[in-house]
Amino acid sequence: MSTIAIIDDEPLIREYLHDFLTGENYHVNTFSSGEEALPIIKEYPPDLILLDLKLPGMSGMEILKSLKQDNPEIIIIIITGHGDISASVEAIKHGAWDFILKPAELAEINYTIQRALDSKLKDEKILFLQNENKKKFDTIIGESEEIKNVLSLIDIVSKSSKTSVLIRGETGTGKGLAARMIHNKSKREQYPFVEINCSAMQESLLESELFGYEQGAFTGANARKKGLLEIADHGTFFLDEIGDMSLSLQSKLLKVIEEKKFYRLGGQKEISIDVRFISATSKNLEEYILNNKFRKDLIFRLNVVSITIPPLKNRGKDVILIANYYLKLFNRELRRNIISIDESAQKVLVEYNWPGNVRELRNIIERAVIFEKRSGLSTHALALPKSSVSQTSVEPDAENFQEFEIPANGISLAEVERNLIKNALNQSMQNKTKAAKLLGISRDKIRYKIKKHKLDK
Repeated sequence: MSTIAIIDDEPLIREYLHDFLTGENYHVNTFSSGEEALPIIKEYPPDLILLDLKLPGMSGMEILKSLKQDNPEIIIIIITGHGDISASVEAIKHGAWDFILKPAELAEINYTIQRALDSKLKDEKILFLQNENKKKFDTIIGESEEIKNVLSLIDIVSKSSKTSVLIRGETGTGKGLAARMIHNKSKREQYPFVEINCSAMQESLLESELFGYEQGAFTGANARKKGLLEIADHGTFFLDEIGDMSLSLQSKLLKVIEEKKFYRLGGQKEISIDVRFISATSKNLEEYILNNKFRKDLIFRLNVVSITIPPLKNRGKDVILIANYYLKLFNRELRRNIISIDESAQKVLVEYNWPGNVRELRNIIERAVIFEKRSGLSTHALALPKSSVSQTSVEPDAENFQEFEIPANGISLAEVERNLIKNALNQSMQNKTKAAKLLGISRDKIRYKIKKHKLDK
């Protein structure tokens, strides 16, 4: 609900406009003079002011200049008589949005007010989109079954513009990208996608960023500031690492999700919003609930649909697809011309454990493109930590692990691997999923190794 201030010395006009605009669902305050209005308006700025130019004491022009000096963005519409058109034009030069001639039809007044408020909202959102949001967001890359399932869920949930979504996954898997894809495929696409990282701010700062604040709400609050929730109206609000939000703030967020209303810090006016909430976490929220670190009722609200992004180590040859994507990207950005990734480098990429997931892969390819001197990206340029290469996602159980002696004349590690995969396939009746489980690796990885050792023939 927008707030309108009326400054006019005629009681009948103030009462007439007050009753009409209140009926049009505006919150209206009236003042008979600039001396009465200025202290209140400067402390609690309205969304729009209807200002009469001819006032006792301080003139309308003086009020206009004073308000615009303190708050250049405030919308002021002049109400004036036919004989004051030149003064009204002068007022526009000093920042008035428009002027209305007396006597004015109520429909004309309402239309002018709506145009002004719509223009302000549009300007705010365009500015936000330009600064934060107008980028070309890419899709999640991959052909593994796990990623196909994720993309299918994104397509399905995008068709519902209100359903809350909780995205789970390790750090660096692409949870934020999945959230943007949901937004970009939904009916909310033309409105802001606003995100905030709950682990990156202390509680008091996070609260003021979410809800905004009024001038004087706390030390340093020198002017009104809209919160990110308000900016996201009609769009999507993404809460990254929701598990790191404090319990007290979780309680306030739950109320916003349920009622779609809130107050700015220090504010008296209730603000209504229409947003879709998407949250993400790398934490086990169910365990947090048991340890009283997360509200059970909040997870019910956030987890209407759950999407889990698999770790990169379980995505097999998706690693090569993503690596090639970043190779092309950094070739353009760094003005390099590295044609391909060497076969030996591809093997290392697939076998690496990727503790940092896609984010780590991106950084490694960027660094490799900077230092590679050949036309093909080499293992030397990748410089992967050796400790994480060729590790499976499941450590062998010490109780069941069987040691065997290496023959004096040596042994072929590749042949040992080939025999292990062959035995696992035989034991699982050629079921690749079961064979992969026996060996503690993903289905995509065993498919890669089957092809590598030519067991598919």
